Amino acid sequence: MKNIYKIIIAVFVVAVLGIIIYSMDSETVVEKVPPVSTGDSIVGCYVAHLQKDIYTLVIQSEEKGAVFGMLAYNNYQKDSSSGSFEGTFTDGILLGNYSFDSEGMRSDRQLIFKQVDGNFIEGFGDVKMVDGKEVFVDTNNINYDQKLTFVKSKDCAENFSDSNNIFTFDYNPYFKAYEGQNILDLDWRQNTTKKGVLLASVVIPKTYMPNTNFSSARFTIGRSTDANEIKTCMINATNGEKKGEATTIGGYDFVKFSLDDAGAGNFYETTSYRGIVDGDCYAIEYTIHSTNIGNYSPSQGIIEFDKSVIQNEIGKIIKSFKFLINSD
Repeated sequence: MKNIYKIIIAVFVVAVLGIIIYSMDSETVVEKVPPVSTGDSIVGCYVAHLQKDIYTLVIQSEEKGAVFGMLAYNNYQKDSSSGSFEGTFTDGILLGNYSFDSEGMRSDRQLIFKQVDGNFIEGFGDVKMVDGKEVFVDTNNINYDQKLTFVKSKDCAENFSDSNNIFTFDYNPYFKAYEGQNILDLDWRQNTTKKGVLLASVVIPKTYMPNTNFSSARFTIGRSTDANEIKTCMINATNGEKKGEATTIGGYDFVKFSLDDAGAGNFYETTSYRGIVDGDCYAIEYTIHSTNIGNYSPSQGIIEFDKSVIQNEIGKIIKSFKFLINSD
């Protein structure tokens, strides 16, 4: 009988110890569960409009208050700039360094923004030069100009329509779009000896793909009323061009042509779509300019650019392209 009591007591002790150990383990597991963050990410595209000027802030990453992105100030008929933005986001204030290119010059300056209702308002204050860089004298004494409110853009797209209501298209506002000067010249398209009119251009700057061998890209729309150009518009591949497949742009038939050129360590790849619209020859084309990656030393940290990124951006423009005129 005594042995039975001993067995019962031993079983009871083991059970109690098991419950205690399980409870301790359960508490430990609970302690390891990470807290759930409820904060909203500021990653995204923000666009400000000041009359005909378009300014774009693209926040590409935010981690533990550290922010990295791109910024472009595209001014109408004035010098523009674009480059990288790196800084911090604390208590609703975005403060960082803007390293930018403007008219071939590289510069740095400090910028500050305040978040209001999910958007960012740029701030201004007294500045001073420190080691060749423009910085604020006092970041606590800043005036925020509501005219320069960068509004969050869901699709990060801007619409362009020419003044004559011939066509319209969407484009990334980090790029600079502008209308042609309505002058007869050879720049209406690449690889031609006949004059036409350059109607519009979109420029993708080098800063869009920093630390690579990408130099720039240019998308253009041109038109010619020259009888010979109209006659051969969709037929002739000239001066080294290669004729490609037929396609449709804005509801009209076009033919693709391609041309590669090189010189002094530079490469130029042109894709041209040509078609007849309203009786005239239209050229919708783009040229990607890059440099020879072999010309850079490893110490420079330059890598081969991803051409598909540029082609994808231009592809979006072409896909959105619409003619606003009726063909004869």
